[in-house]
Amino acid sequence: MSTATPLLPRVTCPQCWHKFQPEDVLWISEHQDLFNLDSRVPNAQLRFLPSRFSPNAEAIDPRGFPCHRLACPRCHLEVARPMMELQTFFLSIIGAPSSGKSYFLAAMSRQLRRMLPIKFATAFADADATFNMRLKQYEQSLFANPRPDQLQEMQELILKTQTTGDEYGYAAVNYGNQSVMYALPYLFTMRLQENHPNIERRGFGRTICLFDNAGESFLPGQEKASAPVTRHLAEASMLFFVFDPLQDSRFRRLDESLNEGVTDKSHLGSQEGVFEEAATRIRRFAGLATNQKYNRPVTVIVTKCDRWLHLVFDNPRDLSAYAHAAWTSPDGTSRPQLGMDTTLIDKVSQRIRKLLISTCTEIVSAAENFSKQVRYIPVSATGWSTHVDAATGRPMMRPGEVEPFWAEVPFLYAMANSSLGLIPKIRAGKLEL
Repeated sequence: MSTATPLLPRVTCPQCWHKFQPEDVLWISEHQDLFNLDSRVPNAQLRFLPSRFSPNAEAIDPRGFPCHRLACPRCHLEVARPMMELQTFFLSIIGAPSSGKSYFLAAMSRQLRRMLPIKFATAFADADATFNMRLKQYEQSLFANPRPDQLQEMQELILKTQTTGDEYGYAAVNYGNQSVMYALPYLFTMRLQENHPNIERRGFGRTICLFDNAGESFLPGQEKASAPVTRHLAEASMLFFVFDPLQDSRFRRLDESLNEGVTDKSHLGSQEGVFEEAATRIRRFAGLATNQKYNRPVTVIVTKCDRWLHLVFDNPRDLSAYAHAAWTSPDGTSRPQLGMDTTLIDKVSQRIRKLLISTCTEIVSAAENFSKQVRYIPVSATGWSTHVDAATGRPMMRPGEVEPFWAEVPFLYAMANSSLGLIPKIRAGKLEL
C-alpha cells in the first residue's frame, strides 16, 4: 500500500465485524487462472497476503498481475479502500415491507450527491461503485429513467429489497462445511472540500457505511448464526426506521383522500412489530438490559408525506430545514453560513409526533420505550406529483416529475447533531460548526 496516505491503526470489516490491522488486509487477485480458488468466497478471485509489490505499491498476485482491491482477512469479502483511511460512521435503516424504504434510499443518496457540494462545500460520493450498484439502479429508475414522461406503476420502478442473493446485497462465505450469509452495505465517502469555509477542517472526512435489510429479515427466527444479516444494528451510530402511516387505517381516517391508491397490506404484519424485533436484537447484540434505553439517536422517517403533511401544516412545500447565520472564519472574515435549522426540525418533529400519537400510538410508544433520543421527520421520496390509476387503484408517477421533499434531511440532521463536525447546525439563530 502507498505510504502517502495515512492508514488507520485498526479497520472494521463491515460484513463480519472483524477488527484487523491494515498490514493484515488481504488482496484480491486479478489473473483469471486464480478465479474460484478462494477457500471462503465461492465464484470469486483468490484472496492472498502479498509478498511482492509494484512500484505503485500494488500487490502482485501469484500469476504476476498487479492488484487493486482489498479483502477482510477473516471473511474474505471485499473491503473498500477508503475504510482503511477514514473512520467509518455506521448507519442502519430498517422498515416494514412496502414502507417505501428503497424509494427513500434512492432519493436520499441522490439529494446528498447533488446538494452537499453546493450548499455545504462537502463531497458525497461512492466509496466504491461496486458496493452501491443496487442503489445506483434505484436512482437510475427514478431520476434518469428512459421514459421520464410516461406514467409508470411505482411498484415496478423499484423492486422491493430481497432477503438473499448476491444481486440483492448478500454474500455467502464458507467456513469449512458451514456457509454463512452476510449483509453487504452501501458505502460512501463524505469529505469537506477545499472551498469549505472552515479552513482548518478542509479535507476532513468519514466513510459512511449504510445498511438496508428487507423487512422480512426482522421476522422472528430470521437472525441465526448462518445468516447474521442484522448484526450491524449493534454497531450503528444511529438508527433510521422508515414508517408508512398510510398502512394504518386509523391514520387514513383523517382524510378520505388518503385511501386513494392504497392496497390492503394487513398481511404484512404490524410495522411496530418490525421495530420491536429490531430493538430486541439490538438489546441482545449490545448486551442491554430489558429496562435499559438505547443511547443512540433513533429517527422515525414518516414517508409519503406528500399525501398527508397538509393535515399538519398549511403550506408544507414551504417548509425549509435550512437557515443562514453569521460565521466568523479563523482569518476574521464574517460571512453568512448555511446550516441545518435544528430548532425548526425539532418543532416539525413535535407536530408529527402529536399526529402519530392520535392515530398510530404503538409506533411512538415502541420508539420512545427503546431510545432516549427519538425524532419524527416527514419525507416524500417522490414529491407532490403521484397519481392513482383509475382502473387498478395503484399509485403511478412520471419519473420526470419526481421532486423529493426532505429526503436528505434525516441524514443531515443526524450528522449536524453528531460530534463529527461535518454539517453545521443553527440553533436559536446561532451557528454551531
